[in-house]
Amino acid sequence: MGDRYNQNALLFKALADTNRLMIVDMLSCGELCACEILEGLGITQSTLSHHMKILCECGLVDLLTNRYPNRPFCDIIYFKEAVSMMGKKDTQMQMMIVNIESLIPQNHLLKKINDRIDFSFIYELAAPYYSNIGRKSIDPVCLIKMLLVGFLYGIKSERRLVEEVSLNIAYRWFCGFDLMDKIPNHSLFSQNRRRRFTDSIIFSQILNHIVRICVEKGIVTGDTVVSDGIFIPANVSDSSIIKIIEQVEKSAIDYLEALDEELRQQEGYKEPIFVVEEKTTFKSTTDPDCGYIDQKHKKGIGYLSQMTTDTQNGIIIGVDCYQANQRESNIVLRHLEKIKAKIGIKINKIGLDAGYDVGAVHRGLELLGIEGYVSCIDFSYDILKREAKYHPDLDYFECPAGKQINFIKLAYKKPTRNFYRLYRMSTSDRKHCSSCDYFRKCQLSYTAARICASAYYPAFYRNRLRYETSEYKTMKRLRGIWSEGAFSVLKREHKLSKAIKRGLHRIHEECLLSALALNLKRMVKALAVGDNSFVLRVKSGILCFSSIFFQIIVLFRGWEAVCQQVQKYSQPKQFKKAITIKR
Repeated sequence: MGDRYNQNALLFKALADTNRLMIVDMLSCGELCACEILEGLGITQSTLSHHMKILCECGLVDLLTNRYPNRPFCDIIYFKEAVSMMGKKDTQMQMMIVNIESLIPQNHLLKKINDRIDFSFIYELAAPYYSNIGRKSIDPVCLIKMLLVGFLYGIKSERRLVEEVSLNIAYRWFCGFDLMDKIPNHSLFSQNRRRRFTDSIIFSQILNHIVRICVEKGIVTGDTVVSDGIFIPANVSDSSIIKIIEQVEKSAIDYLEALDEELRQQEGYKEPIFVVEEKTTFKSTTDPDCGYIDQKHKKGIGYLSQMTTDTQNGIIIGVDCYQANQRESNIVLRHLEKIKAKIGIKINKIGLDAGYDVGAVHRGLELLGIEGYVSCIDFSYDILKREAKYHPDLDYFECPAGKQINFIKLAYKKPTRNFYRLYRMSTSDRKHCSSCDYFRKCQLSYTAARICASAYYPAFYRNRLRYETSEYKTMKRLRGIWSEGAFSVLKREHKLSKAIKRGLHRIHEECLLSALALNLKRMVKALAVGDNSFVLRVKSGILCFSSIFFQIIVLFRGWEAVCQQVQKYSQPKQFKKAITIKR
C-alpha cells in the first residue's frame, strides 16, 4: 500500500510543471524524437534532460536510443506500455451515496405511476389479514407492487419476477427496495396466497380504489360504458379433460332482485319449478373449477371474465370472473349493480353485443337507470313475430292482415324454464284466420294466432327502436375500440392470454391485476394530457377559428360554389389551391 502512494506522489510531482505537461501532451499522439520536443518547446538540451529524468523516474515515459540509423544521436521518447492511454477499470471497492430515484428517467412508466398514486392505502386494506403477534412480515405494499410490475411488463413466472426486480434498478425503486436490500423469495407469493390472501377481495378493493381516484380526477365519468366477456383458457392439458354426467338443478334465471320483484307483480305469475336434470359436459381433473364453453369464437375449458370499461379514457371500472359455461347475459346485471354499489358512479349509457339481447337484460338496465344500446338478433325463425307490428302504447301486436293480437297473461314455459308474455287474437278475429291470405305464411296452430314474446318485451322493443339510431352506431364503434381493444391489450401485454394459476378466485386475482395494470397505464396517460391543457386550449382555439373562417367563406360564396372549388382542385398537386377561394 505504501509503495503505491509513493508512486502516485512521484507521478503528481512530475505533472506539476508546465513544460512536463506539454511534453506529456505531445507524446499522447505517439513517440517523438528529442529534437522534435526541443523544437516544439523552445528549451535547451539541459532543461529537456532535467524534465526527462523526472518523467522517467515516475515511470511515465521511457527513452530509446539509436532507434533510427539516420539520427544516431537523438533519443526516442515514448509512453511506457503499462501507462498507455488504453483505459482500464479500477476494481477497487468504493464507498458512495446513491439516490436510486435520480437514476430513473422522468418519462419512465413506473416513475409516472409512483408520482401520481400513493399506494399507502394498501396498509389499511391489508390490516385484517395480519396477526397482532409473531414476526414482522414483508411489507404488503412491496408485495403488491412486485405483482403489479409482473403484470405491467408481462413477466409470467414469479421466479423470473424476483430475478428481474433484483437486477432492474427501476423495479427495485418502484417496489421500495434499496440497492443493498435482499429481494424476497418467489415462495413468498404462493405462501401468501395459501395462508393469507385466500380470496381475491383485497385485489378487488385495490382496483375499486384506483377507479374512485379516476372518478375524482375526472378521468372516469360513467356517462358511456361498454361491457363484454373475455374467455380465458384454463392452465390444463388436454389429457386432464374428461367427459362427465352431472346432476344439475335448473329453474328460472335469477337476473336481478328488482327484476324478480317486478315479475311477481304481473298477472299469471307462478313460482318457478326446480328441476334436477342430467347434463353431459367436460371437466378437468387438474382444475375442477373451470367450465366448458362451446361457442363460435369461444370454445374450450376455461373461465369467463366480465369487464366493463369507461369510454372516456378506457379505464376498466369492473371485473368479475365465472366459470366459462355461464352465459354473459345471466351475469351482466349483477355485475353492473356491484359496480354502482362499490364505485358509487352513475352509469348513463352502455353498449353490449348481441349476446345480451335478452328481454330481462333490457328491463334490468332500465331498472338500474342505464340506457342500453344492444345489438339485435334477427327473428327469422318466427314469421308472425317478425312481420307483426308492435304498438307499445297499448301493448299489442298487429298482424299483417290488420288484426290485433292482445296481451293475455304472463306464462311459464316448463321446457325452457322461462317466463314469457302470451299475446293472442280475440275470439271474433280467429274465425277469419283460415281464410286469410297470410295463413300459410304465419304458420298458425289450429287453436289461435298467438305470439310468445319475452316477459319484458316492452323493454326489448325499446332497444329495437334505438338500434337504427346514430347513437347506437357510435356505441358500437366505442365497443369495438374500448372493449375488444382492451381485451386484445390484456391478452397481448398483461398475461391474460391464458390462465397461469388454477382455481376460480386465483383466476379472478389475475384478471383484477391485469385490469389494474392497464388502468394505471391509461390513468397516467390521461393525467399527462390534462397537464398539457394549455396546448389543448390552443389547438381548440385554432380549430374554432378555422371553423368560423370556413363558415364566413360559405356565407359569401355559397355552399355549392365552395364544393365546386374543392372538387376542381381535388388532385394532390393542386390541393393547396383549394383553400384560396376568390370572392
